[in-house]
Amino acid sequence: MAVLKDPHWESVPSSLQKIFRYIGRQSFSARFYLAGGTALALQLGHRLSVDLDFFSDHDEITPASVKEITTILQEEFSVSLVDAGLGGVLVGVEDSYVGFYHYSYPLLVPTIELEEVELAGLLDIGLMKMDAIAGRGGRKDFYDLYFIAQQIPLEKMFAQGAKKFPYIRQFDMMVLAACVDFTIADEQADVETTPPVMWEDVKAYFSDEARRISRNWFE
Repeated sequence: MAVLKDPHWESVPSSLQKIFRYIGRQSFSARFYLAGGTALALQLGHRLSVDLDFFSDHDEITPASVKEITTILQEEFSVSLVDAGLGGVLVGVEDSYVGFYHYSYPLLVPTIELEEVELAGLLDIGLMKMDAIAGRGGRKDFYDLYFIAQQIPLEKMFAQGAKKFPYIRQFDMMVLAACVDFTIADEQADVETTPPVMWEDVKAYFSDEARRISRNWFE
């Protein structure tokens, strides 16, 4: 497994770094990989991210699993249960949120190791961000996908959608339509990024790309 060189720790608060490193030293962490905004920020350094989202394709987050994880976290931190449901749990750890989720969709590229924690690669995070946007994602999701698209073109991500989400019909069409629906994101607070990118520029990018890609698909 490749090791992440020069991680962007400046994108993660010191309190969350402590939680991250502690989880990496625990045996249960081998069942999970980190995705979401923090996994992306550690790789790109594009924005501050303040929570941890762990995913597993085989840990179904049963009551026994939740008890194991929370008991271990309580040995070091103040922990509170925020939300628990079928296949997922969100806990408050000190002043941060940490989620553990059962996620059956496959990883398409190898994970990257950092401090004994596996991070999802840019392609997998990008496709997960597409899925979030299709489900009425927020402004941070658009920003994250925008920065990923500077590394991996949207068309290449769309081409892998059926492999990542084989049971979601017309995934590409759903995402393409959602990429120009800014109804929810327009109402949310702006996102500070490095380098700075205005929200209007992000919207213009997705609007232009959606038109270009749709022309290519339907010509």
